[in-house]
Amino acid sequence: GINAEYGKQWYQRRVREEGCSSFSSQVSLVRCCSVIADGQHPRLGEICRKCLEGTWEGGPKHSDGVAMLVRSWLEHGAEMEEVVGELQRVVDKTGSNLPSLTRSTLPPVYRVVCEKLVGNLRKISTDSPDENTVTDLAECVNNFAVLISFIKQINNSRPMIRSALTLGQRFLEVFLSKGLPALSGLMKEQWLEVQSILKRLQTPTRYLHHVTGHSKSIRDIALTAKVPQMKKTLELLVLKVKAMLAAHGCSAAFWLGNLKQRDLKGQEILSQEPQKDEDEDEAGSDISELSIDTDEGEDEGRGDEEPCEDSDPYSESMSIGY
Repeated sequence: GINAEYGKQWYQRRVREEGCSSFSSQVSLVRCCSVIADGQHPRLGEICRKCLEGTWEGGPKHSDGVAMLVRSWLEHGAEMEEVVGELQRVVDKTGSNLPSLTRSTLPPVYRVVCEKLVGNLRKISTDSPDENTVTDLAECVNNFAVLISFIKQINNSRPMIRSALTLGQRFLEVFLSKGLPALSGLMKEQWLEVQSILKRLQTPTRYLHHVTGHSKSIRDIALTAKVPQMKKTLELLVLKVKAMLAAHGCSAAFWLGNLKQRDLKGQEILSQEPQKDEDEDEAGSDISELSIDTDEGEDEGRGDEEPCEDSDPYSESMSIGY
């Protein structure tokens, strides 16, 4: 629109005439253009990316400025996979294409990207699920898995752990309310795709379980306060998946198992005795592992359950365990 075009011209004129050599001036101008813009404008996204390509001197609000640029970049055309890929390079220390993304700026950027991912999941249309719905859900779940994996790679980043617990819970809640019903409707037609999505979801949900154990073991009050709701959400996922399989006559494909409390490095937390009283007030138990196995041999010894009612291909090969 006219406002957005004026904003872009103003930005370009300020850069040309005054240089805008400081990071704060770049951020201020982008923030102003974002307010003026009436909708998504790829050009503004390009400007944000250009700012992130610069090497700037850090300041007290430098990280927040970088996070704002990433948010605007995502809002104006950046692909989530590209942004997550850049963050992966920062985490892996292989060097991001965007010098403004560093380990020090990662926590606020991580929060912004997680928030945007939850928004993307919420926007997926599931009224009439089809192949595009499955593709969009698979994309969101994959990005979610990658983002949660950063917590393990960057050990003991309290801000990132807090974001993972808060926004991880929101992601799973939206997935339960929108994603799972859509997958249920497509299970017979696209069972391989459904299986792949649920299997991919296994890794981040298992690790979020580890994060809850870690938060309680270090007795961090702020983090521990988020643990009960996260565990309830994880357990609700168990029940919903079980119900979905039962609705398709495939209850035998579901099996249940307890997860041990582990820290962020995957080491078992042995001193759990003091936590027993706290756990008694929480609904359910520590059963949040989502596991899909296509190896029939893995199903041996799980009890004398009746086979799935129908002879559909997915009922013969898919095994989901918690």
